[in-house]
Amino acid sequence: MLPRAPWHVRCCRCAAVRCGRILAALALVLAAACSSDHVGGNNAPGTVTLRLLLPSARSFCDTITACSGPVHISIGKESGTWLPRTPGPCAFPVPCANACTPLTCTAGLCQPGVFGLAVTNVETTWDGSYVEWSTCASGATCYNPRFVPPGRYVARLCATPGSLVVTDGADNQTCMPTAPEECVETTFDLPGPPLVEAALP
Repeated sequence: MLPRAPWHVRCCRCAAVRCGRILAALALVLAAACSSDHVGGNNAPGTVTLRLLLPSARSFCDTITACSGPVHISIGKESGTWLPRTPGPCAFPVPCANACTPLTCTAGLCQPGVFGLAVTNVETTWDGSYVEWSTCASGATCYNPRFVPPGRYVARLCATPGSLVVTDGADNQTCMPTAPEECVETTFDLPGPPLVEAALP
């Protein structure tokens, strides 16, 4: 039988083992925290409806151009760093899936041209979705759908004061702004309350 190591050697060995276990556990905690804060997944963490309350005594409007409407609501982890949202079926770029096959744009879904639109409601229901940009084999830009992890997020909700003006017949109206776009920001949790409202100041 080999002689037993002195007590101070045994204590150092025990301390090293304990230290190694503590460091390993700490590494797992840090990895999980980093993953939950910065990496999106493939499952929706929940849904939230974001609504901008507009003053009833004022009018708001927008201009729709070539099938791409205005962006009323932006969402991000922090103010100024907004998540890219999934384009509509009539928009470019295309999804990266299925060899970058373009989505089918249903007839009547998109109205080409430039026209004004009265804004009486600014609202969206968000399920945590966003997109990551990539490229097709041809080099064209495409996107992959992703979902954010649960956490606290910031929403920026905007509307442009203005009214509709008839320019060429009753069916052709444009938005005439009376002031710059007005916005308000609010924080919310996902998952959290199903409805988050913010009012223009």
